Amino acid sequence: MQLSDEHIAFILDDIKAKGIVIEDLQNNLLDHICCIVENEMPEGEDFYKFYGCIMPRFFKKDLKEIEEETNNLLTFKNYYAMKSTVKISGIISAFLILSGSIFKTMHWPGAGFMIMLGGLLFSLIFVPLMIVLKFKDDETTTDKWVFTFGFVLAIVAALGIIFKVFHWPYANFGMRWSVTLFLFGYIPLYYFTRIRRPETKFNTTINMVLMMACGGMMYALFNLHPSTGVQESVNASYDFMQQHTIQVCKANEVLYAKKASYLTSNRFGQSSINLYQKIDSIKAFLIASTDKIPLEKAKQISLSDVQGVNDNASLRNVFENSSNEFSLQALEREIYAYNELVAELFPGNQEKLIAINQLQFRNTILSVVLYQLSQVQWQVVSSENSYLAALSD
Repeated sequence: MQLSDEHIAFILDDIKAKGIVIEDLQNNLLDHICCIVENEMPEGEDFYKFYGCIMPRFFKKDLKEIEEETNNLLTFKNYYAMKSTVKISGIISAFLILSGSIFKTMHWPGAGFMIMLGGLLFSLIFVPLMIVLKFKDDETTTDKWVFTFGFVLAIVAALGIIFKVFHWPYANFGMRWSVTLFLFGYIPLYYFTRIRRPETKFNTTINMVLMMACGGMMYALFNLHPSTGVQESVNASYDFMQQHTIQVCKANEVLYAKKASYLTSNRFGQSSINLYQKIDSIKAFLIASTDKIPLEKAKQISLSDVQGVNDNASLRNVFENSSNEFSLQALEREIYAYNELVAELFPGNQEKLIAINQLQFRNTILSVVLYQLSQVQWQVVSSENSYLAALSD
């Protein structure tokens, strides 16, 4: 069948009416439709009826889909490759994070690696590509920027969790602020920019409730500060260690009183006293630096009176990453030298050595460091007591 000019004009007008505005695409569709009609329409068939039957071949919902796909191909050549990458990276990252979480719960090896790899795929590949693809969706400019804000918060939260798993600094900062901004920034923006649209009103309300519930539960799960019970337990253990150490010190003083020459001629005794006093100075310095109080006052207060027991930022600056006389580096040098002397006096007696590598001095809080320092002091005076008792026999 040969189409008339009237039929061709009708097809072209209908293509335009259905949202196709690119002229080349209009002409290509017109040629294609005309070829189908001329080759497939039976003789005597009503043109308009046949035209209505063949048009659904070109789309799933409406004809404008063809123009959207064409725009994606013209302006975003890697669109489909990126969609595929998003899908693959999302599946792999979800699998790795879930598997890593199970492994971590069961204390199996490889948990940290899987969580880190999954988190990096999610935060550095999946989410950034989602941001780019979201700007290609048929959304308003406001929606695109609101969703982008949410995606950025998701990246920060994911990286914060990775940092938390590996006990790296700034983990709590990233998690706390990303979830706080998500709850009190992103969710209100999402709600008020979409609630006024009748077509999205119901979904917006449901999504807001789900996001608030999930965000609230995540916030509750973050261990931003140790519980009061845990802190009281640490304080009690610290006080007990201090009292026990003082008792051993008094016993050592009795042994020194029996023979004054022990203190002046005994290199080990003098080294023990020097290390003990050094640790006392370090504890006072850390308390003074954290609570911003005079050094003399810091020497007189107990752990329960310290205000910054959960501080870790100041601890990193003045202890872990410092090189002053009260730093972790200086303490390690003192302990290594002390261990060499212990190894000479107690050959084959490894429990007398101070295992500083097994003590928790890094990536922790002040109360834990103070307790660990007291443990070192107790081990020093105990070794000193054993040696003095052996000399007095």
